[in-house]
Amino acid sequence: GMNMGGGLGGGGLQPQPPRPQGLPSPKQLHADYSNRLHKNQVAQGHHNFVVGGAHGRYRDYGGTLIEVPEEVYAVRKAALTVLDPITFCWLILTIGFSTSVALGAAKWTSKLGTLPYWLIFLPAWASHGGIVIMHVLSARALSKFISEANENRQRQDSTDHLDRVEYLPLLQRSLKFGLKTGVLCFVIFIFEVLLFIRLCRPNSISLAETYIPLWILTLVFIGNGLVCKSQHFLHSLIWVLVFTAMLLSVLRIDYGMVDVILTSHIVMVLIALLAIISAILIYIVHGHQIGYYKLTESQLTAGVFYSTASFLSILLVAIMGDAVTLPELIQLDLLLIIVILAPIVVALAGFGAYLVTRDEFDRLLKYGGQSAVMPMRLRLETHGWTSVATRGAITIPMFGDVKYEPLDMETSERLSIELCGPCCCLYPAEEEDELPYFQRPDNYLSPTAPNAMAATAQWGGSEAPIV
Repeated sequence: GMNMGGGLGGGGLQPQPPRPQGLPSPKQLHADYSNRLHKNQVAQGHHNFVVGGAHGRYRDYGGTLIEVPEEVYAVRKAALTVLDPITFCWLILTIGFSTSVALGAAKWTSKLGTLPYWLIFLPAWASHGGIVIMHVLSARALSKFISEANENRQRQDSTDHLDRVEYLPLLQRSLKFGLKTGVLCFVIFIFEVLLFIRLCRPNSISLAETYIPLWILTLVFIGNGLVCKSQHFLHSLIWVLVFTAMLLSVLRIDYGMVDVILTSHIVMVLIALLAIISAILIYIVHGHQIGYYKLTESQLTAGVFYSTASFLSILLVAIMGDAVTLPELIQLDLLLIIVILAPIVVALAGFGAYLVTRDEFDRLLKYGGQSAVMPMRLRLETHGWTSVATRGAITIPMFGDVKYEPLDMETSERLSIELCGPCCCLYPAEEEDELPYFQRPDNYLSPTAPNAMAATAQWGGSEAPIV
């Protein structure tokens, strides 16, 4: 008995240590990392809640904060160093253009009538210099990342075949965003230079020539919507109205059609343009409130900023076009209101775009740049099973990627009663599945004939044998 006890105590069976619960360590997970493996770990009941530490390495998965492996997080963070500098482009432009617009409004209203034009354009030109610096920093980060990736690819224990799944989509998004911001800023800068020449020497350049960069920009967006069908009809209509306003101003100023084309005509076109933009913004923000759109907190804040800026811009255009007259009892300096409202409109729109850009950066860091696969619901119809689009994601200008989900029938009916029907009908709702009625043919034979023993099933209208 003593020997048996001593055997157990000395070199016999040892009690096994308890197995750790939760996700495997990052090193173990990275060895054969894939999104499917990560989701399988979550599906098996492993929960990893945040207890201190950096919140940036955790992503929301069905209400549970899941830790992103260190190696995957490091790859994403290294790849996004290319995108990080150019996410500040909107903030830099907002500061510069708000200052220039405020100075320009002060000169236009004769509050600072002696202000030179070069001083008005100086903040905007300085912001373009800041944009160039941000793009240079982004290019340096790209060069550094490529050199490090090439060195990692030459190692014997290289994990580049796994890392490229993460960094290639992120680099693609970064380059696309950098190219867009660079081209747009260059076009706007050329327009600013031409406008400066037009204001300093009115007879040296016509208004039509001043609009050359904007002509190109509007025609590209109009052609993109009409020919390529890659944008919504309302977005194309907005650019058509911009083109119309510029055309009317050219005909009035360059060709002397002062009696035919009044200032009120141009003001009406601009107000119609801003009204459409305001309606679109209200549709998006209200869609989030009723549950159709799934905006993030930053996207919702940006939507509020955009909406406020669009409403104030309508008031601003109406005041500048002498479409607003106040009673004699109300003594307000409308010119001072113009000086105050103009930079506020630019600041709200620019800061909202900056919030969306930084939010997109944070989401790419947490979730990666791979395109999400949205499952589609199946509905049985008379011709077979048909896939029906339900939840998904859409890219909205100035909002980025936005998730949406059709309203359920109960919510749709409730909102149609509360909102008197028309407003709610603009948002898609899920259709109830109705079992189709299959009419039995007159020559139906039962039991099945021997030469037709193979049963068939219809999928999307085509028949396939069931074996």
